[in-house]
Amino acid sequence: MFSTLFDKVTGLFDKRFVLGLLLPALAFAAGVACLAVTMTGWTRALAWWQHLDGTRQVSLGVAAAAAIVLAATITGSQVNAMTRALEGYWRWEWADKVLGGPGRRFEGWRKRRLAQDASDAGYLRSSRAFGSGEVKRIMPTRLGNVLRTAESYPGDKERWELDAVFWWPRLYLVLPDSARSQVDDARAALDQLIVLAWLSGAFAVVALALTGAGLALPVGLGCAGGGLLLSRAAYQAAVTSAAAFGELLRACFDLYRGDVLKQLGWAMPPTLAEERELWAALGQQLYRRGVSTARDALLKAPRQPPPAAPAAGP
Repeated sequence: MFSTLFDKVTGLFDKRFVLGLLLPALAFAAGVACLAVTMTGWTRALAWWQHLDGTRQVSLGVAAAAAIVLAATITGSQVNAMTRALEGYWRWEWADKVLGGPGRRFEGWRKRRLAQDASDAGYLRSSRAFGSGEVKRIMPTRLGNVLRTAESYPGDKERWELDAVFWWPRLYLVLPDSARSQVDDARAALDQLIVLAWLSGAFAVVALALTGAGLALPVGLGCAGGGLLLSRAAYQAAVTSAAAFGELLRACFDLYRGDVLKQLGWAMPPTLAEERELWAALGQQLYRRGVSTARDALLKAPRQPPPAAPAAGP
């Protein structure tokens, strides 16, 4: 009965929501329910369920399905916050002192160790993890450094001097469908692993709490250990997925930034230095509603019309 209800509910959502949020939420709820039933006794729980009439069983099944969908929806709204927490952006000063300091020292040691490998493979690993000079501040986690390196790539003064955080939403809207689909799939894979890491860690905490409340010690500690191991494995996989996502971000800025200029009405400047000046002027104009006197002439120059929309078919 419950599986039929769940199948009907999942049919209302897209594949990314089901795989990335709904199934992990279902697994977490099922795991916690199994621990609770184990603590109270399976025979007693089964007798209680069989004692209920059909209407109450259906009502509980619908309520459980609705609660899981609601939990998955709420979790989805917090994925960015979960990601930033795993990156090392912590709101509390004490957390940054207690965890951030040792984390940055360890990541600094790892950066120096990777830099000692002068081979091509060593340079690739170092550049993906910490960049090739554009990242000044080391984050306290491996995930934070991988994503910060990708974000810093277009803003490097030796490249385009583009603020990735500001320009990425505009670039995303002009990406071809094939490129946007690859970016979306890579981001969905990363989000799924982030959610799995958090829910696995939360399951370990619940298992420890239930152990203190009376759950058998071998069961509670075993489930807590398994949850922590799964959380660690999901985090490591998220770092790898973030590296792949970062490569796509770099490629999008390299290949399609000119399309943003076309949509804004500017042609690609003939030299790299002029392109950097134009990006700086546009960034000032769009973000601060004005530019410096030296860059004002760039924006007052005649613009080309935006590309025409494709003609409708017969």
